Amino acid sequence: MASKSTSIADMRPLYTSCAEHHRSTSPVSDGRLPLTPDAPKTNFIPGDSPFLRLPTELRLQIYSLLVLPRKATDLLPSYDKISASTQDYYDYEKKQHGTDRPATADLSNPTLIFRTIDPVRYPTRAKPHARTHYSVRCDRFRARLMSTTYHCVNPPNIGAAVGLLGANRQIHNEAVELLYSSYTFDFDTHVEAIESFLSDLTPVARSVIKGVRIVKRALAYEKEFDRCEWATAISALTSPVLGLHLRSLSLGVVAGKPGPNGWDHVAPYSAADFKLLVELEGMEWLRDLLEIRSLIELDVHAVVEHCPPATNSMAMAGYIRFSASVESGLAEFLRHEMLARA
Repeated sequence: MASKSTSIADMRPLYTSCAEHHRSTSPVSDGRLPLTPDAPKTNFIPGDSPFLRLPTELRLQIYSLLVLPRKATDLLPSYDKISASTQDYYDYEKKQHGTDRPATADLSNPTLIFRTIDPVRYPTRAKPHARTHYSVRCDRFRARLMSTTYHCVNPPNIGAAVGLLGANRQIHNEAVELLYSSYTFDFDTHVEAIESFLSDLTPVARSVIKGVRIVKRALAYEKEFDRCEWATAISALTSPVLGLHLRSLSLGVVAGKPGPNGWDHVAPYSAADFKLLVELEGMEWLRDLLEIRSLIELDVHAVVEHCPPATNSMAMAGYIRFSASVESGLAEFLRHEMLARA
């Protein structure tokens, strides 16, 4: 399986949040997020609208033209580079990472990419934000907290079509199911945005979301606030109050590799090993992850970064061995535990 790779030399500071940090709504939206408007309070009588007198199949075709991509470039990330909360592995690249081929979207599995806005730029936005904001750590030593929110980096026309959902309750319910069930929602390492994103959606929108992509940050460099942030995100994905019914999860795990041949002589952990490792200190994130059940599809892939050799550190040796196991033993263990049984 192909791995996404990047160099840690290009890493930007991590802006990370904690569940105990204050989170509230802000009167501030840059129009680039496919955020579901509140469902209209009243129903129109179908006979009053020529559009609603159309057959349901025809209305769904019209909705699909508005909210689904029609060509491979429709979902390319914006090239208006906005600093985000951590290293973006390929979000703002015009070429597929590691290749000379132009970046394209997979129309069979369209993806909307969500990232945390740089908290320094957040209060300078000209338009008001309608989304829930949250606190993130933002200076060199992760000691300062600032407010920010999330945004969608796909082209602005994706968000513009969502105004359709506010027409009336029937159109809202018909179109929102098509919109939110058709996309994978990609948060990469920006898992601090998940709880606020889901809270901002209507119950109907949340209930039809099928696919999410997240990336676990490197275990070797994880801090307490990273663990808190991850636990909060998984709690939101599994909350009965929020009512998600995930069917597909794409899980990236940041894996350290000391040079191009750094895993050649490393014995990877097996799935049986992970049944024991999951109970150890430092594997709380894995125990959290196992709360997600009844998946139909689970993709586990290594997001490969350069790391120091294991020469003088047992901890680094353990991390390298773990990294070499992501797409083998870890993937097998997670599929056994998380996929729905027939």
